[in-house]
Amino acid sequence: MKNYSYSLLLIFMLIFSDTIAQTAIKWSELPSLPGGKGWAGMYAGVSNDALIAMGGANFPEKYPWEGGKKKWYEDIYVLRDKTWIKAKEKLSSPMAYGVSVTHKNEVILIGGSNENGYSRQVTAMQWDGTKILRRDLPSLPSPMANMAGLLMGDLIVIFGGNESATGPALQTCLALDLTDVTAGWFELEAWPGEERLFPVCANYGGKCYLFGGENTGINSKGEKFRNILLDSYRLSLERQQKGWKASWEKLAPMPRGMSAGGTILPVLNNDRFLFWGGVDAVTAQYKTPATHPGIIESLLYYFPETDSWEYIGEQTQIPSRVTLPVVFWNNQWVYVSGEIKPGIRTPSVIGVR
Repeated sequence: MKNYSYSLLLIFMLIFSDTIAQTAIKWSELPSLPGGKGWAGMYAGVSNDALIAMGGANFPEKYPWEGGKKKWYEDIYVLRDKTWIKAKEKLSSPMAYGVSVTHKNEVILIGGSNENGYSRQVTAMQWDGTKILRRDLPSLPSPMANMAGLLMGDLIVIFGGNESATGPALQTCLALDLTDVTAGWFELEAWPGEERLFPVCANYGGKCYLFGGENTGINSKGEKFRNILLDSYRLSLERQQKGWKASWEKLAPMPRGMSAGGTILPVLNNDRFLFWGGVDAVTAQYKTPATHPGIIESLLYYFPETDSWEYIGEQTQIPSRVTLPVVFWNNQWVYVSGEIKPGIRTPSVIGVR
């Protein structure tokens, strides 16, 4: 009886601690994007206090298992108060699955793909209150998509990706110094691990953090499978007389993998990264889109000061998602649209703080 009572108390304490951890996160639903379907792989950022969402891809008529065809978009949407407006201007071509960062009132779009292939283009977009202004920046050394990227001061850093829809994952780390754009993109020393598509990243304390992603594995029968990665790294960058020096440190592995999650990762309470959504090793094995259960609901914290992980429960009220940008806007981290099952997007926009 005594052991039974202790077990009940322990279960209650675990449930209570999970509840406290999750309720510490404040979730809010922002105005949904127009159109009703949503997009995967959008670009997003902040300009003149407005949230800007651009491009993306979806299946407008039929789902993939019904024979539907993917469509890429060139539209630009702007949210200032409570309503999204569709800008008259458009992207130079339909595009999705690249990287976007915000720098000094401009949203910078890097690479991506569409039905015609991958792109080298890098473009800075600015909302002046009435229209979108654009300027071109140095192109990538090669076409790229499905990478992660962030801004460290005036330096854009991107990780991984591939160069074509059938191309292998890359072990590549590239950078562009926005104080000297004429020098163009340059290569930094890459992380000491496997090549990867769809990693996630964050910045904290003047350092870059890289987590997970995926590549193609081969099982004992010689069959290919999605190899969801668990490794984590911290990147320190030092400006030297002849460029930048990159130093990598391997961190504690992830309790579960995360590929194609929202990036950059939100930093909450000034001391932890939030991991919500993304593809884990179990989800990656589902072969039938029509019966896919959806994206994993579990929530994780990573604490960069102690290099430690914590499971904090599940988010069961809001569908988890993949392939989407995360933007800091109006004192909260904003998840913009994304994919909630293979081929199925959501127009919802979710804030956390």
